[in-house]
Amino acid sequence: RLTAMTGRLQATLEAVDIVQPALDKFYNSLSDEQKERFNQLGPQQQQQQQQQQNGQETTAALPQDNKNCQQAKPGLANLPMDKIDEVVKPTDAQQADFKGLQDATGKAVSILQAACPDETPLTPPGRLDAMKARLQAMIDAANTVKQPLDRFYASLSNEQKARFDRIGRVLAEANN
Repeated sequence: RLTAMTGRLQATLEAVDIVQPALDKFYNSLSDEQKERFNQLGPQQQQQQQQQQNGQETTAALPQDNKNCQQAKPGLANLPMDKIDEVVKPTDAQQADFKGLQDATGKAVSILQAACPDETPLTPPGRLDAMKARLQAMIDAANTVKQPLDRFYASLSNEQKARFDRIGRVLAEANN
């Protein structure tokens, strides 16, 4: 599942790389008035309109919903380590690999949180750049977890793997 997720993220990042030069060229060809109207399109449009109606100036960026950055990241970084420990019951010989997975998961969370912007860029090219940085951080976080997860999983018996896989299916169903 991690490999599939990383592949989807990589494909999305490649799509952003394809779109970015055309968006930049188009945006740079616009007049200031057209840029202003174009900037108003997007996820923060309603907030901007409210600010303008209230006589507030819009800035180069809008506040980010910081709770999104503080929440556990589905699938990758919110591996339920206590649940894995309880259900899989790693042996003493597997504890080092389990600890490596715990450490990698913590590092992955840090990577994701560090890439979470404090504010949403006002311009579409700026928002695309922020999206690109977040996608790359997600790929980096997945790559951080991949080898320790593979190592831990390989150390499990068939029975432990079956229990581990059930946890994954429950998580996948909960996120859908």
